[in-house]
Amino acid sequence: MRVVVDQDLCGTTGQCVLTLPGTFRQREPDGVAEVCVATVPQALHAAVRLAASQCPVAAIRVIESDAGDDERASADPAPSPRRPSNAIQEDTMARFEGKVAVVTGAGAGIGKACALAIAREGGRVVVADIDGSAAIACTAQIAAEAGHALALAMDIADAQAVAALFETAERHFGGVDLLVNNASAMHLTPRDRALLDLDLAVWDQTMATNLRGTLLCCRQAIPRMIARGGGAIVNMSSCQGLSGDTAQTSYAASKAAMNMLSASLATQYGHAQIRCNAVAPGLVMTERLLAKLDECMQRHLRRHQLLPRVGRPEDVAALVAFLLSDDAAFITGQVVCIDGGMLAHVPTYADGGNSRAARPAGDTAEAAAAPRC
Repeated sequence: MRVVVDQDLCGTTGQCVLTLPGTFRQREPDGVAEVCVATVPQALHAAVRLAASQCPVAAIRVIESDAGDDERASADPAPSPRRPSNAIQEDTMARFEGKVAVVTGAGAGIGKACALAIAREGGRVVVADIDGSAAIACTAQIAAEAGHALALAMDIADAQAVAALFETAERHFGGVDLLVNNASAMHLTPRDRALLDLDLAVWDQTMATNLRGTLLCCRQAIPRMIARGGGAIVNMSSCQGLSGDTAQTSYAASKAAMNMLSASLATQYGHAQIRCNAVAPGLVMTERLLAKLDECMQRHLRRHQLLPRVGRPEDVAALVAFLLSDDAAFITGQVVCIDGGMLAHVPTYADGGNSRAARPAGDTAEAAAAPRC
């Protein structure tokens, strides 16, 4: 991490930090001072970073260690001071400090987990959901953890509502740096059938939310990201956008189109320092999904997992947070599958190919019956 501020304008907070003995050293002729946090007592790390972040212009440089581009290093430099054991964790927890994120469909499930993950790492989050009470509950949890969030009830299929969402984010938090397009028309999936049985209204409504809604959010976010020097977008796709199914025709088509939309955005706006990736979850057991699946179907789906458990919303949120962060600064235009290996194996894996997995007595009969559940 490198933060630069003007020593003459750094103010009271910065001057307090400058009194720490032996921590700052002059490195450049223009008065830039450098501090290595590894040389600062652990209890003062937060104060050093806060002072640097609050100074309005550039000349305090905060670095993590003395290794790397030290132009004063000799041919046989002295070893760098040892970093505290929790220094890496501390860096991770500040990945979104000063960033503003909009997360749609953030009232529950994966969207809520993403909003919480961003807020826990210092980001300010606009929690958008068609269910206003769920959005408020999410922001209340963020506030209880000392985070900053704003709840908005809105439908991403409504262009005016989307415009108002981003105007509110800009007015309340000053701009937009990160976008997670998670909102999806999941209420339509019970009616989303095979092609010849599909109600075209379901197709149209699914596309209006899943695909057009994502496009509308990106169109509002991108100019604001450009104004702030760049940003990152994660579109929530699905493994159903990568493989065929006996139903979910509209949903699968919308997610497949979202994958190409993500690649197009990455291609068109990479020069403006905007990254866009899609995340394709497999079986992630949210509360809503758990309520929809009977035990027979849950057992059937679990048999196709390579790992001995199903996914959790927090698994996806961890991946989303990585892709939004500078840790993924050179990753863009990708569809990243997070499915416990569901799409990685041959079709016969679950039906006897997984000979190493312990199976209870009578499981063979269950396996034969499972596809009919």
